[in-house]
Amino acid sequence: MSRSLMEKEISRRLRAFQEKLIANEVDGAIIAQKTDLYYLSGTDQDTHLWVPASGQPILMVRKSMERAKEDACIEAIVPINSLSQIPEYIQDHGGKDPGRIGLEMDVLPVNRYLLYQRLFPEKEMIDVSSLIRETRMIKSAYEISCIARAALMADNTYGKIPEFLREAETEIDLTYRIEAFYRSQGHPGIIPTRAFNNEALYGQIMSGKRAATPSSSAGPTGGKGLGPFFSQGASLERIGRNEPILVDYAANADGYIADLTRIFSLGKLKETFIHAHEVALTVQDVLSREAVPGVRAGSLYDLALEVVEKAGLVTGFMGYPDPVPFVGHGVGLELDEWPVIGRGSDTILSEGMVIALEPKFVFPGEGTVGIENTFVITKNGTKKLNRFPDAIFEIDLNT
Repeated sequence: MSRSLMEKEISRRLRAFQEKLIANEVDGAIIAQKTDLYYLSGTDQDTHLWVPASGQPILMVRKSMERAKEDACIEAIVPINSLSQIPEYIQDHGGKDPGRIGLEMDVLPVNRYLLYQRLFPEKEMIDVSSLIRETRMIKSAYEISCIARAALMADNTYGKIPEFLREAETEIDLTYRIEAFYRSQGHPGIIPTRAFNNEALYGQIMSGKRAATPSSSAGPTGGKGLGPFFSQGASLERIGRNEPILVDYAANADGYIADLTRIFSLGKLKETFIHAHEVALTVQDVLSREAVPGVRAGSLYDLALEVVEKAGLVTGFMGYPDPVPFVGHGVGLELDEWPVIGRGSDTILSEGMVIALEPKFVFPGEGTVGIENTFVITKNGTKKLNRFPDAIFEIDLNT
């Protein structure tokens, strides 16, 4: 994107966020988390962004001033040597002393919050994290184009997996082949998440009964992992024949994420897995058809349960023994964006939202099957961004 178009993009985002600040009677917000900083300024440098409810923002830079000036689409950019300078810059920039200050309290460390309290004594601190997430929930045409490129990156990478599987011996062996190809396509190697203590690299790869191993993963699947220090995802165990191999590796293009899950196998899978996968495809088809503007997100989760109950596969749906209460989630600059397609969610779907639908079934001691694709909600319904086939990809080792 050209500099002028990016400036218009950032300006649109700032206006949308400022409208929410005004509606909630917040005088301005201090933005410090890197993802939010990038979204509202265009840079991920070590900075603080002051967004007043009205007027122009100011970007206060600790490091690197050179890169911030190069990347950020903000007119007022100033250097700071200490965070203690922030109040003075804010007051001088806007010409008034703010009374209600917004903070990203869902991600802000406590010690940083206490520092802001000392810097702004007798000011009211307001949690504006939901306002930021609501703003980011509606994607622009530019953002959707980035996610579409990420989806294409995923499609191209998954097209190489049958070749990689013929060479890989262990789950970890498969991961480094896929990760190397992803990096060659421009993947930065990280998948940012907002949730506390929910580290993510690319995603999860696991096979056979290990894919049914419970873990602290925020999603429906777990995996054995490499040990108690990272107890999910790929292990050092060998990949076997005639067992489901789950690959849930998200793509990242210019910071924007597309989520994709497919099931592979070396040889034939038993009918139990094939049937459950077909039910997962039915759930995906029903939800993608019904996910239109104006629909309540929670109603889609209810629809998914209806399909699963009719198929007699409630046990193990979206995890076992601790199923997660959702069947989809928003994606964008972070993996766990809004809206959540989950139990009781009152979010009303709107044009411009991007969601990953991921119905999955876990069979204890045996394995996991399911699907995940990224969809954009348009005024006429959903548009599927991934093109790699949804069916189980069985590899004939005799050819």
